[in-house]
Amino acid sequence: MYLRYFGFDSYPFAVTPDPAFLYLSESHREALAHLLYGAGEHGGFVALTGEVGTGKTTLIRAVVDNDTSDLDIALCWNPHLGTTEFLGTICDELGVDYDPERDTTLKALVDRLNAHLLQAHAANRRTVLIIDEAQNLSRDVLEQLRLLTNLETHKEKLLRVILVGQPELGDLLMRHDLRQLAQRITARFTLRPLGLAETRAYVQHRLERANGPQHLFSRPAMFMLRALTRGVPRLINMVCERALMGAYAHGRSHIGPWTVARAAAETLPARPRMGRPGRRWRLLVPTGAVAASVLGAGLIWLPEIPPTNAAEDTSDRGTETAPTGHSASEQNQSPTTSADAQTARDAEDAAAPQSAAGKASDKASDEADAENTAKDAGKDAGQPDSPKGQQTRTQAAQPDKAKPESEASNKTQAKASRDRSSAPKPQRSPQDLPVGDADINQLLRLWGVFGAQVRAGCGELHVGDLRCLADHGDLKVLERYNRPALLMLDRDGQSQTVLLSAVNDKTVTLVGSQGTRDVARSRLLKSWTGRFEVVWRSDSGVRLIQPGSVGNAVVWLRKRLLQIDGQNPHSQLGKLSPVYDNALGERLRAFQKSHGLEADGLAGPRTQMMLNGAVLSPGSPSLRSDAQTSEK
Repeated sequence: MYLRYFGFDSYPFAVTPDPAFLYLSESHREALAHLLYGAGEHGGFVALTGEVGTGKTTLIRAVVDNDTSDLDIALCWNPHLGTTEFLGTICDELGVDYDPERDTTLKALVDRLNAHLLQAHAANRRTVLIIDEAQNLSRDVLEQLRLLTNLETHKEKLLRVILVGQPELGDLLMRHDLRQLAQRITARFTLRPLGLAETRAYVQHRLERANGPQHLFSRPAMFMLRALTRGVPRLINMVCERALMGAYAHGRSHIGPWTVARAAAETLPARPRMGRPGRRWRLLVPTGAVAASVLGAGLIWLPEIPPTNAAEDTSDRGTETAPTGHSASEQNQSPTTSADAQTARDAEDAAAPQSAAGKASDKASDEADAENTAKDAGKDAGQPDSPKGQQTRTQAAQPDKAKPESEASNKTQAKASRDRSSAPKPQRSPQDLPVGDADINQLLRLWGVFGAQVRAGCGELHVGDLRCLADHGDLKVLERYNRPALLMLDRDGQSQTVLLSAVNDKTVTLVGSQGTRDVARSRLLKSWTGRFEVVWRSDSGVRLIQPGSVGNAVVWLRKRLLQIDGQNPHSQLGKLSPVYDNALGERLRAFQKSHGLEADGLAGPRTQMMLNGAVLSPGSPSLRSDAQTSEK
């Protein structure tokens, strides 16, 4: 359903235990090592436990699919068997020659099995018995399993046993009547769920294995996914599968936390409840969990986003306006007691929260009120009984000889207020370049990379599949790349760096220490040295695709060229060839020539970047909108 929409070759989050999609976290890698140890030359009895859905069966299949020529494996998937049926299952799995009609006793089956194991040992072959869902084995079967471990030579065990099950298996082996079996277990390991970083790597690994974009899920979405699934891979697959379907149904190219939360509500099983809570609590509990997860995601994300210059300007204007408003209110007040003044200030503070639009519209009226009040104060300075006078309680207590100084001060303040209100406000010209202090981390944020500061240079940048290219050229080259870039400027002999985030026909959008500005293209060209650094995604996985190359990178190149030609790669008959042939070389050289590149047929970083820029990919920032790109 959504395969073509996102460009997948297969379903990335199928719940079947496919070893091709196995992601080895630290815990899974250690669990696999225990399984391989149990199947090795010195293996004996190994127990692997883990919660439901943590990937135990997938690890078993990975061991089975391991191409080991001298290993015979017997798998028991159904432990709900009697002792005789259990032995018969082992014989069937190993291909033991026995008669099901005559060999119906335990002794007959054990003798047949022992003979087969001796023959395998003589042929230098190892035999391993793997039992899944072992927590469901009965006591009699476990005791018979212990007796089977007695089949041995003087130096080696003839049968190696691996028990795999849920945590209840550990409780079962701790029973007093099974202590003989527990003592024979030489290695134990408990498989743990995935952490937050491992959940992110797990999702990206499965997206990559399906040949799709690896950054469909945002960082807050990953946090939400880990919180709701608790890092259990099976639950992660269920939620991600549903989230992809939801994103496809709503035409979205990215998956955010709310999509994950809704997918979890539609797929995850309800957690057990104590008693019979009311409908209100059934709604409040999941809502509170989702709110807590979103708050945590915000706390992780927000500290990494620096405040914009617009916010700083707003706060500065508020600081400058506040004294004017207070002086006007104080000038209009008659002498009051200190308690009245405090009450007035409390009321004024209570009424302070307003909308941004209200503050902007009231600014001019506040300044006009301040000017009129100052004028009235100048006229009424000599009238001690006037309610509009500038007399305060301190001035009333002073001798009459201090009044001239007060009047002169009031006139000076009124004149300064009139000068401030009548003076033209400084307007920042849209043609001015912002002061440049941008770095590679601001560029990476546009790609959804947040966290630790990256200190590597452009040539050494390796963040996932992101790479950096230092190049030179003009705006036309950048428009063909269609990716944000860091521009190196020369302003009065000083080198500065600004971030180019958008381009249109007349202006460009630059980001510097003074915020974001739209600057005329001609103004930028006066200070730009032509050098720039641009981050790009290596979707092909290799740095160079050339004649003679074979593999997925060539298939990617064919798909991209078909998309540029307006064709659907999935509608082609048969699979695309993974071999770089002459026809592909001619098509690539034609693309390079049309985009001002050297037509050498080599798909290096510049060619791959322009291939990516020609067809926008989900999760990749661009200089032009989709509509502008299609017009070009």
